[in-house]
Amino acid sequence: MNAHALSERLFYQNPWLQEADAVIKAIEYGAADASAAKSGVESLRVLLDMTVFYPEGGGQPPDTGFIDDLRVIDVQEIDGHIWHFVELPRNLSSPLKPGDRVHLRIDWQRRLDHMQQHTGQHLLSAVLEQEYGIHTLSFHLGTEYSTIDVSAKNPEELPLPDIEAKIEDWIACDASVLVHYCPPEDIAAFKLRKKPPADEAVIRVVEIEGYDWSPCGGTHVERTGQLRAIKILSLERYKGNVRVYFAAGSRAVRLLSATYEETKKTASALGVGIGGISARVFDILGKIAALERALKKSTQTWAAAEAKLAASQAAPHEMLEFRLDEEGADSAAELAKAAAALGRAAIAISLSDKTIIIQVPQVAGFLSLAGMLKPKLAEFGGKGGGGPAFFRASFSSESELARFAEEAKQALAALSD
Repeated sequence: MNAHALSERLFYQNPWLQEADAVIKAIEYGAADASAAKSGVESLRVLLDMTVFYPEGGGQPPDTGFIDDLRVIDVQEIDGHIWHFVELPRNLSSPLKPGDRVHLRIDWQRRLDHMQQHTGQHLLSAVLEQEYGIHTLSFHLGTEYSTIDVSAKNPEELPLPDIEAKIEDWIACDASVLVHYCPPEDIAAFKLRKKPPADEAVIRVVEIEGYDWSPCGGTHVERTGQLRAIKILSLERYKGNVRVYFAAGSRAVRLLSATYEETKKTASALGVGIGGISARVFDILGKIAALERALKKSTQTWAAAEAKLAASQAAPHEMLEFRLDEEGADSAAELAKAAAALGRAAIAISLSDKTIIIQVPQVAGFLSLAGMLKPKLAEFGGKGGGGPAFFRASFSSESELARFAEEAKQALAALSD
């Protein structure tokens, strides 16, 4: 950035400025992107002599808003010039022309949110750097949350309660957020957290008073108290480092408020206070696990009895067939397993899950069920697989299931002949 460019960028002179007047220097026509073209909306890009609109850059999304009554949907810096992409209904000529004086109005809530997220990222990165020696590698400002990738190798390296406590102290002390331009100031006077860009004539340094200095071209709040809150949402391993998810400012406050309201509803449904939710949930999960174990045992007992009854009513080498109208695939699998334990081949069908289970006794030299049936699946639109003595497949319709079951029975009958 050069000094001339700085004079045109009103968002640097006063990031709280929401409206301004400017003169159009140039206009170019064309769709901003494919989605705009398909929606029947064209765009023109507008170059102004000065602007309140921040262009996308440094991890921060662009401002949006209006030039007169036309919506600004994107702002990009191209070859040192800030172009404003403006929606224009198709087949409608532009009311704008070079030389016109126009009124600019940004989406202030979007800008303020971006200022809070960006300054919040500086404070979070500063605490990680200064207190824990953890470097910030990249930053992304999203619509619901923001992320930084940091040099830690394991999430356990970040003690979240301590980090958030230190951040809260900085918000509470309401430290100044200062901006320096180098030159005229000497960049060597600042202990920079990251290297400055090598190709800029004027380098902008954002300072959290006496604590952090970082080269940055984004918009920021004036004091740390204006951040209101920063909440670290989660951590995950990412490409050999750690990704930190966070929210700041009004976004964090809304998130915490919504979470608290949901927590109250959950506590009420569980019949406990908020502090008793986790204990109650663990108690419920334990009871569910016990019930699932009891159900599995009962299903196995039922399947064994059903298999014995079916075997007693069938010829000695006849394949046993089971058709379940309501029970799921797991029950069908238990039936097939129980039949195989009696030395009988079986086909069990769950109509509710549109699933077939085929199981045969383990017999040396028997052709693998998977090798025999898997090639036929595609013909019937099924998905599944298995091994030498077990095969399971699911279908999108009962008719496909029935056709495959008949094919499988014929194949198995041919082997037993």
